Amino acid sequence: MINASKRPLILAVDVGTTSIKAGAVSLTGAITALQQRPTPYQIAQPPAFEVNMDMLAAETLAILKECASLIDSASVTAIAITAQGDGVWPLDAAWQPAGPALIWRDGRSNSVLRRWRSEGRLMAAAEWTGTCPTSAHQTTQMAWLKAFLPERVAPIRHLVFAEDWIGRVMTGQSGVSAANFEHTYGHARPPDHDFWRSAARVLSQLGLDWMKDLLLEPKPPLKPRGTLLNSVAERIGLQAGIPVYVGPFDVLAAAIGAGAILPAQGSSVWGTAAIHQRWVRVFSPSQSGYLVSHPQAPGRWLRFIATSAGMVNLDYWRPILFPEIQTSEEWTRLESMLEGRLSGADGLIYLPYLSSADERSEPGPGILGAGFLGAQTHHQRADYLRAVYEGLAIQAARIFQRLDGFDMPLQEARIAGGGSHSGLLGRLLAHTTGLRVIQPAQTEASLLGAAIVAWVGLGYASEIDALSQAICPARIIYEPDPRLVRRYREMTATVENLVGRLNAA
Repeated sequence: MINASKRPLILAVDVGTTSIKAGAVSLTGAITALQQRPTPYQIAQPPAFEVNMDMLAAETLAILKECASLIDSASVTAIAITAQGDGVWPLDAAWQPAGPALIWRDGRSNSVLRRWRSEGRLMAAAEWTGTCPTSAHQTTQMAWLKAFLPERVAPIRHLVFAEDWIGRVMTGQSGVSAANFEHTYGHARPPDHDFWRSAARVLSQLGLDWMKDLLLEPKPPLKPRGTLLNSVAERIGLQAGIPVYVGPFDVLAAAIGAGAILPAQGSSVWGTAAIHQRWVRVFSPSQSGYLVSHPQAPGRWLRFIATSAGMVNLDYWRPILFPEIQTSEEWTRLESMLEGRLSGADGLIYLPYLSSADERSEPGPGILGAGFLGAQTHHQRADYLRAVYEGLAIQAARIFQRLDGFDMPLQEARIAGGGSHSGLLGRLLAHTTGLRVIQPAQTEASLLGAAIVAWVGLGYASEIDALSQAICPARIIYEPDPRLVRRYREMTATVENLVGRLNAA
């Protein structure tokens, strides 16, 4: 399957919500020279989250330069780009930023989303996309900009996504990643396999016909977007002319890079948000979550549900509850201590919806907000933090229950992202879901997934799935405890009932 006579390195970059990461990825799945920088924000005042696109590009090139300086740059045969999905990434007539980007976390389009929901537009769009629009979607955010900040819309001539912007900077070539296009504007469905027909229907359903001329042609990730420009090559210390692969976006890349490619395998990506997902063989518009196509296998889709119940919760509560703990070693010891606390956090329940936008994983409208229930005077700060961890795991269990009614029952979940390093979270995920939970040998799954797609595009392997299986072995396996599974299923049912009542209020 792998051509052993060639030992390339692919320089992969993941432009994420919290940080930008880059690393040199080998054909064995090893990632070396891993570098990381914070994602630069122009505005980060909820519900507004905006990024200066030129600054983001500069930081991305800077981290690639750092990474390239630590390896034999002559061995780099391609660059692979993945990035956060959704949001508005506007370009003007000169293909330069037409203003700041609104990222997926921007919740100012909530009012548009609620109006569309009441008018029945969300399900109408989902008939073509398989995905109900959310406040994170490009369509929803553009509708909000048009209504409230029309001066920001006026100079826009092209709309792309984060990875497409970075690809444009590196190659001078434009296009949009097919995966981001699909769940926003529609799939190239049979019999005509025409993206534009679906996009026209979706825009019409949402009252956004004026946006049609702003859309670019979807590009498959298995073909390079272009080659590295001379000016960029000199800036980052690589050879000009090497191919640059753009996409798939981080969620789809993470499923591939975690090795979760079989029907009975799910995956959880624990980043700023938490994403829980599995592969399906049915185009089902009525199902919750996003639907994106496999990059290589027609008739297979990744169904994923995004939730604010991610690491943003731990990033928020840990310094409040334990400000004296600073190092990763101290946090590991703290987690070991929390494992000794009572399951169920001694009666505490935490709802992990720490977001200023509609919670994407819940079917009901509105901003639920985060909070604790069941607090009593004897509870200590360790109980509260344990409840936060349990709240994240219970939310994941609720989502996997919704994802378990497709081709076959799920048997395992592979974990990736920053939260995958937490042994406590891994064990709780096994107990709440009843699934075997696997931490792969490489937890930077988005980087690895983007590189896997690029390798297949380059011809070093023939199949994405086979390569993913070959280089994503298990590192740690967390088995569910039947006694705790029963306990957490009771808690999950309690939370399900509680959230249902809140949504109905």
